[in-house]
Amino acid sequence: MSNPRRPRRQQQRAIDTRRRILDTAGALFVMDGYEGTSVGDLITAARTSKGAFYRHFPGGKIEVATAIMHNALTMDGLREQRIMLQEVVDIGMILAYRISHENALQAALKLSFHSNAPDTYGTPWPDWIAFNTGQLAEARRRGELKKFVDAEQQAHQIAGNWAGVVLMSNTLDRHMRNVEARISRMYRNLVTAIAVPDLLPEIDFSVDRGRHLYTAFLEGPADRTDPAEPEPSQGEPAEGGPEGEGVPE
Repeated sequence: MSNPRRPRRQQQRAIDTRRRILDTAGALFVMDGYEGTSVGDLITAARTSKGAFYRHFPGGKIEVATAIMHNALTMDGLREQRIMLQEVVDIGMILAYRISHENALQAALKLSFHSNAPDTYGTPWPDWIAFNTGQLAEARRRGELKKFVDAEQQAHQIAGNWAGVVLMSNTLDRHMRNVEARISRMYRNLVTAIAVPDLLPEIDFSVDRGRHLYTAFLEGPADRTDPAEPEPSQGEPAEGGPEGEGVPE
């Protein structure tokens, strides 16, 4: 008699394997760079098999980098706010918290500045600029911005300032522990320049705001699954099964 729980266990195992490969790739890309990391390095460090690796990433290393870029910019943790400029601050603070804790995001930032990034594994900056442009346009509609502010130009500046602060912080401090404090000051200075004065006391620039929002998101409903991850059929071998090569999972 078949075990009805087996497909669900296989599905979760596949999700965990994929995440482990991406996390491992992020750490290796940060430490050794994209060019300095081989598929063999990824398989060994992720403690997976060759078969399992290529089942998740048939295109090899470039597909791993593409997945990292695709997952870099998410709205996870962002909540609707009464003040739109608070949402502008919140997404930047959430990403600041995440990049100080997630190797994949650090790798995405590093990879995104390669000159060939847009033509190979992609870059998240156009999406973030477009998202911030929409937020700022809505903030203007609500009367939150000073009249001189151009939403698209300001969105470019936000993305550039955010990336610059993170890169400089990591370069000068040799760690990411100060990123949230530096990003908080950046947003306070920026919003002070573009927001109508009466709004400023109502906006929360707390250093730990990103952590609170993202932690609350993670502690939400426990039944979230990756819809892009198909549930294996009964006939599909489990991760690291007989056809896999390398280290069993």
